[in-house]
Parts: sequence; structure tokens; C-alpha cells
Amino acid sequence: MAVKKHLLLAMTNPVEGKDAEFNRWYEEVAYPTYKSLPGLVPLGRFKAADVPHMFPFQMDNMFEYLSLYYFECEDPVAYIEQIKDAFTRRPNYSFSEDIDQSRFCEPIYVALGDVNFEVKDRYESLKY
Repeated sequence: MAVKKHLLLAMTNPVEGKDAEFNRWYEEVAYPTYKSLPGLVPLGRFKAADVPHMFPFQMDNMFEYLSLYYFECEDPVAYIEQIKDAFTRRPNYSFSEDIDQSRFCEPIYVALGDVNFEVKDRYESLKY
């Protein structure tokens, strides 16, 4: 089995009225933990922009926040099991009560070809 490149998308919302607590948890607990996990590379965190749909058939965005993580492995199921096990050895980590668990999604995608995460450098060369 070949090593493949993966993206994990953490799509989240804070509990209503708990934005500050949610963001503090991410900065002080989640991010330091995630960047310490073996092979998991945090690529960035984003807040949804309030813009009109590009297409008339586009569904509404259900998530306020998106965090992107990159990892490489042969077997993503086994890798996620390793990550879940690693969480048990991080006593300072707990899933925040300020995350709306009814609107939480964490899909994993596998690359179909080459990937380039050097966006800043590439963006500079593509600007008009």
C-alpha cells in the first residue's frame, strides 16, 4: 500500500454566545495539542466569510469555522486510531463544551494527484 496525502477538515461552530470561550479553547488547548500529534500538520484556521453564493444551486454554509490539517499515511483508518490513542496521553486535552456538537463535521479527504500547500508563494506568482 502506498503512502497517500490526506486533508482533515474540522468544521465547527461555537455554542451560541460562547465564541470567546470557543476561540480561547482552540488557541490554548486544541492547537497546541493538535500540533504535537505525530504526523499531523495544522495548515490554518479560518472563519467563514459572509458573501453571496457564487452559484444559484449552492447550499448554505452550516459552519462558522474551518481548521485544516494535513497528514500522510497508507491507511487513514489506522492513522486516525493512532491519533485517538495519542489523545489519551494528553491529559491537558479535552473536547470543549463550547463546541456545538450538533453541528460538527470532520471529514477526511485523500489527494487524487499532486498537492501544493505553498499558497503564499504561488499566489504571489499568479497575481495580475
